[in-house]
Amino acid sequence: MKRPKVRPPHPWSFPVPLRARLDNGLQVLAFRRPGQYVVSAALVLDIPLTAEPRDLEGVAALTLRTLDEGTRTHPGLSFTETLERDGAALGGTVGHDAPQLFLDVPASRLSRALPLLAEAVGEPTLAKADVARQQALRLAEIEQTQAHPGQRATLEFRRLSIAERYRSARPAAGEARTVATVTAADVQAFHARHYGPAGSTLILAGDFEGDPLQQADEAFSAWTAPGRDVAPETPAPAPRACLVLDRPGSVQADVRLGRFGIDRTDPAWPDLQMGAYALGGAFLSRLNRVLREERGYTYGVHLVNHPMRTGGLISLQGSFRTEVAAAAILEASGLLSIGEEGFTATEIADAVNYATGVTPLRYATAEGVAEQVAALVAVGLSSDYVDAYAAALRRVTPASATQATRQLLDGALNLVVVGDAGTVAPPLVDAGWPVEVRPFEGEPPRPDVRWRMAWFLLGGAVVLTAALVLRRLLAVLPPGPDDERQPVPAGWAGAGRTTPARSPRR
Repeated sequence: MKRPKVRPPHPWSFPVPLRARLDNGLQVLAFRRPGQYVVSAALVLDIPLTAEPRDLEGVAALTLRTLDEGTRTHPGLSFTETLERDGAALGGTVGHDAPQLFLDVPASRLSRALPLLAEAVGEPTLAKADVARQQALRLAEIEQTQAHPGQRATLEFRRLSIAERYRSARPAAGEARTVATVTAADVQAFHARHYGPAGSTLILAGDFEGDPLQQADEAFSAWTAPGRDVAPETPAPAPRACLVLDRPGSVQADVRLGRFGIDRTDPAWPDLQMGAYALGGAFLSRLNRVLREERGYTYGVHLVNHPMRTGGLISLQGSFRTEVAAAAILEASGLLSIGEEGFTATEIADAVNYATGVTPLRYATAEGVAEQVAALVAVGLSSDYVDAYAAALRRVTPASATQATRQLLDGALNLVVVGDAGTVAPPLVDAGWPVEVRPFEGEPPRPDVRWRMAWFLLGGAVVLTAALVLRRLLAVLPPGPDDERQPVPAGWAGAGRTTPARSPRR
């Protein structure tokens, strides 16, 4: 049976935005997307994590996570209740390059929801109790990460691959030692010093009912905080290291194998992306075909290429049975070196066809457009990059992909293994790998921090329960003559951090 021929895709290009720069310096990009009746907004703040003091790392994340706990205009729960009445969902994430806030709202409510986003960044209360609750949640999050083998492996791989002196070598939301020292005064000072419209970008995407640039101006023109310019860092790779975190008796080993890489501005980026896809991006890529299908070492393995503003991380990620983990690592390192024959024309053609063919689908929604532009703006690129990248992909050849991939991965690689060191480490040492073994258990939080976490979580649960009971009682009362509440479209509810932290795309 012959495979049906796939026709080439229709010509496609990334949408062109309406542009404006407000008097306060805020850049606004508005993408009209007909039929997208839920508008997605993204606000990218020009605050790289180099703005954090070394002993207060995590203050940027605590600041962002506390923004929706109340504002001067809408204190406390009234802020999230107002968001809910407008059917809006507000969320955000802090990356090493820039904090990003995301707002999803029906197009008919955009003019009501945008001022709430402006309030969150311009006049948050950042109350002591709210900061303390977010601090307790972050400390609990850190403890969970330290106990999760896969997450711990990813964390340690970043630490091993980037030189220690750089902020990007450490978690974006901070470590337990520094997060535990952050106070509400520190959060308030960080917000006052760094949150401002100059250098920030507001991205809007959807089927707008009015003029989105005018709506943005009306919502954000009063935001006049000066902010402060902070230069982003240019990280460098750390010396090669091979670390095994010992979990005696573990039946599987979580592996990260790779090195410090390149970013989107490198001319070799499209070639590396296609090489990475051929190696470990598709289900029947080389790594998965050999390690899963032929050897049966794993349920699946991937090659992840993560760009930063400058540089990046490229790593094989997978979990393997303990007794075959060392053999899998040694075979994987050979596969990553590509070999003399390089990539075939079929491998690269499949990679290019997939990457270019899926692009229109990825940006078919307003959310897809807003998220992608936010990810690009955060690293200093514009929306024009999407079309330029697609054109560059079509110029990738087997030879260029082989050269770019081999240049990065044919050599000494960093390795992190979380598993039984007694089984995994000896074969690696025999093969000449400079293995260091450490215990898996991280330093537990101080007892006083554990108690604070417990009390704040309990207190938060009590307050939330009381608020829900009160709202239920108020809901049965008839509205007063001044009640301006409007019906909300079915299925739209939720505010606060109901939208999870989003992962920037390519």
